[in-house]
Amino acid sequence: MVGDSITMNKKLPSKDSPGDVKRKEMRHAVKTDASVLLKKSFAFGLFKDRIIHSGTIIDISLTGVRAEYTTTTVWSSDFNKMSIVTADNNISIHNIPCKIISDRKVRYLQNNTYLRRCGIKFGKLSDYHKLQLSYFIQKYTIVSDNQKSWHIEFA
Repeated sequence: MVGDSITMNKKLPSKDSPGDVKRKEMRHAVKTDASVLLKKSFAFGLFKDRIIHSGTIIDISLTGVRAEYTTTTVWSSDFNKMSIVTADNNISIHNIPCKIISDRKVRYLQNNTYLRRCGIKFGKLSDYHKLQLSYFIQKYTIVSDNQKSWHIEFA
């Protein structure tokens, strides 16, 4: 159903509670245009990945992204990979394993088009993906005054 909010395997906090959702990584607001391409890959790599949705990244962490996209159809969770591409084409991170954890309608635009917002969790990342995502966060996100310094350890 278009317009319904979908949240999977996640307990959202109430206004009065300190919150049931515990994030392992701080979210970073993206300061420049960066797009996310949600893709479906086929078994055995016989066909090229198919783009299911594309959207704009709102914020990002080392564990996932939140993005907005427009659609005229019912939401589809039929994807298992994503790419992140910056508007200046300086960064392209491809084949990031992922799954959607939430999706909701933000507002009706026009011509049966809706703006939707989704939360996407990264799957098991390679060291290369971790390095690329770290670089993206350093170069393309807003640094707040109260942000603590951080480093990455590869397991």
